[in-house]
Amino acid sequence: MREILYVQAGNLANYIGTHFWNTQESYFAYSDDEEILLNHDISFRDGETSKGEPTYCPRLLSFDHKANFGTLSRTNTLYENEDIDGSQLWQGNIAEYGRVPIEPHAYQAHLQTDGEPTSLAADFTNDIRYWSDFNRVFYIPRTVQMLPNVPDWQKTEGNWAFGQESFQRYNEETELMESSVRLFIEECNSFQGLQLMSDTSTFGSFSISFLMAFNDELSRAPCLSFPLLGDAVPRNVNLENTVQIRKVVNDAVYLRELDSLSSLTIPILNPNTWSKGGWDVNLKIGGDRYYTSSVLSAHIESSTLPLRLKNNMEDISSFSGHLNLHGSHRFSQLAGVFPVAAGATPQDFWKQSYNFSAATIYTRRDVTRGLPASTLQAYNSWSFQEALKEPYVLSTHTQAYPLPSSFPDIFCDEEILTNYMRTPHADRSSVLPSATLFSSLSTSSSTAEMFSEYATYLQACVDRRKTGILPGLVETSDDIKELVNDLWTIHDGYSGSVSDVF
Repeated sequence: MREILYVQAGNLANYIGTHFWNTQESYFAYSDDEEILLNHDISFRDGETSKGEPTYCPRLLSFDHKANFGTLSRTNTLYENEDIDGSQLWQGNIAEYGRVPIEPHAYQAHLQTDGEPTSLAADFTNDIRYWSDFNRVFYIPRTVQMLPNVPDWQKTEGNWAFGQESFQRYNEETELMESSVRLFIEECNSFQGLQLMSDTSTFGSFSISFLMAFNDELSRAPCLSFPLLGDAVPRNVNLENTVQIRKVVNDAVYLRELDSLSSLTIPILNPNTWSKGGWDVNLKIGGDRYYTSSVLSAHIESSTLPLRLKNNMEDISSFSGHLNLHGSHRFSQLAGVFPVAAGATPQDFWKQSYNFSAATIYTRRDVTRGLPASTLQAYNSWSFQEALKEPYVLSTHTQAYPLPSSFPDIFCDEEILTNYMRTPHADRSSVLPSATLFSSLSTSSSTAEMFSEYATYLQACVDRRKTGILPGLVETSDDIKELVNDLWTIHDGYSGSVSDVF
């Protein structure tokens, strides 16, 4: 089956992940006339409720602090607690204490009472409070991993020791690795690996601790990682700002650790640091997490689509191997255009690709979604002008990116949307909107720039005799120097030209 276990750790990771799983649900075929695009068994698992009813739910571990789950709980209409007669357990007086329950979001209420909204984000996806507000899929109880809330006064962002301690304590209290994680792995026929997405500032060291325990206790299967970097960019952080320094060092340590723990790592810039330009000309996303996460999810979902396609035998190992032909390039970049406007020219692919630069590209994997013939020809013309050719560039062309009703209204002009017919059924309207999209994963020399920024900044910390930056890991001047050397070593693997590498 080539099953993947997905791990989402942190609030932004779960926002992106919720969009991701809503998209997976939209691919389900409900009649013999519909095309089956994906092998759903790669991402979903068969099961049954305590009543023996069959279920089909994501193979997912979702970590977040309890307050961020909103109305989502370990139990739902598929997995309900068994009724217990309290009178059989206690004969005395009972005093009940409780807090005011969180009201379901209007979108969830509409799905439960009236079914599918008739239009895209039809007034129901305003004022999103939690990522569970726009969730469309059912999870099994062991997917929902609620960590204790952190007091408002406790500053934990970039606190490496706190994340490590949180994992150790949570693992001991819940037997996480030996129960939930092991059960997921043992259910697989041919487990291919992990796909990890985590907020580095709040769940970086937690995720590293998880990966180390996973490798030691369960499996050394490949891992595809999407670290969601913090909002502290080295070049913009003052050396007197202790909080921001800690975030920078935290990200640097996280990336260094992933170099040995992950087969392929694609760092994602924090939305608060995104620059404006031609790439968002067709979008209206602002800074709201619900909107920015939808764009990231569209690119992450599409760029990894080859791993889930029905007739594609590719797995995480071969997928990562193509982007690491040299053997030392375990970091790649995510770029793309969403949506691709009708009549796009080769130049538009340059102007509207975010995070796409003129750096030396070593390898590239492209996915286009729903491009009409004329636009696909423009893509081919643009790609042909690039220095790389097959086998260093691989392209996948498939149907348009589906937009379930949970997807936010981020498009400036709805004429860019396309429609494809779906057979009507009880849970969905007959027409599901979709959008054109281009996503690309590449290994390039611009990766060196990122590690150069971290190394240069940390060297400045050494020069200014900054110590005790990351308690428990980076405390002394020698610790910082070791980290700087490790970052420069990774940097050097990306700083050459194509002829230098191949």
